[in-house]
Amino acid sequence: MTRLAFSLIREGIFPFKGYKLVFVDLKDATFTFTLEGTRKTGDCPSCGRRCGRIEETFTRFARDLDAWGCKTFLIFPQHRIRCRCGYRGMEKLEFTDPYSRCTKRMEEYVFMLCKIMTVHDAAELAKLSWHTVKNIDKKHIGKLTVGLAEANPSKIGVDEVAYTKGHNYLTVVRDIDLGKVMWVGFSRTKETLDSFFQELGPLKSRAVRVAVTDMWDPYIASVREHTDADIVFDKFHIAKKVNEVLDLVRKQEFAQADTVERKEMKHKRFLILARNKNIEEEKREELDTLLKQNETLNKAYLLKEQVLDIFDETEQDIAIKRFKKWMRNVAKSGITAYDKVVNTLQNYMYGIINYFKHRLTNAASEAINNKINVIKRRAYGFRDIEYFKLKIIQLCGVKTPQNQR
Repeated sequence: MTRLAFSLIREGIFPFKGYKLVFVDLKDATFTFTLEGTRKTGDCPSCGRRCGRIEETFTRFARDLDAWGCKTFLIFPQHRIRCRCGYRGMEKLEFTDPYSRCTKRMEEYVFMLCKIMTVHDAAELAKLSWHTVKNIDKKHIGKLTVGLAEANPSKIGVDEVAYTKGHNYLTVVRDIDLGKVMWVGFSRTKETLDSFFQELGPLKSRAVRVAVTDMWDPYIASVREHTDADIVFDKFHIAKKVNEVLDLVRKQEFAQADTVERKEMKHKRFLILARNKNIEEEKREELDTLLKQNETLNKAYLLKEQVLDIFDETEQDIAIKRFKKWMRNVAKSGITAYDKVVNTLQNYMYGIINYFKHRLTNAASEAINNKINVIKRRAYGFRDIEYFKLKIIQLCGVKTPQNQR
């Protein structure tokens, strides 16, 4: 045995239980450490007993942490055992998992890298293939995240997020009380959300009291089928629809305006769409001047402010009366662009009423969506959708106690 091998043993760098270091080779900036077993038995991974019935012994290779800037590989024997408990397979080793090409400490190092950098960068730093690094990351994320078996949600938020161009979506379900993602599914169909409730189980599904979503009929149908929850429509989704109408009116008026009026309207889009109560006094005067010059735009703007102000109402009955009055104001205004929004509110009024009952929104989903977009940008898009879903759960989901940070 070389002097280097003795030094490594003394320093505890290779504390592999059941093995001793017998040979060290250094060639082309690569260390190869040969280990020899110190016992003729193997530990059963099923029952934990020491098993002396060895069926076969294999020679394994595993990548370990770099030593002195050099790649490091282990060569060691591993037994195939047959235990009294009925288990038949590879013995349990403390330093590596069955069939893994890396030691556990190497996998932990790779997993740590993947938390702070792209898979490509982690692969370069660890001197491993991209595919190996991705599989290690997937494996460890799966270990450290909580599944639906441990979930007991009473309030859920359901939202979709685009993962590629071309209307390709994932359905994201979060626990509103915890503010964490519980589940991610492919597409945004009824069948997608059905899968969530089926995985959650009928008893837990019926225990869900509130479901916050947008006015997407497939989600609504699934929630109604599997739960007794109050369906709440996100007020920000309604605000978005109203702002889209106002922006359409703005574009129409801009197209018909003369040169002077166009100059006044130019670069005012965000000012017009902003809530009046959030505009600085100086900007409000600028907006008032613009609206006085265009009656149609002024009417459309006032209708937008009126309907959004209703969501600040604290009394449910008063809020519903104000909605009905707003709809009459739309009819009197002659601005037909709002007709579609009025029809939508009439058809989905039950979810709006439930908003005033529970005062819940999907606002937290926006923060989650921003994190998801960071994941996408960092990976330059995901071809492996299952991996993408796991990364979302890792960053935004419920963690096991040992992975709370």
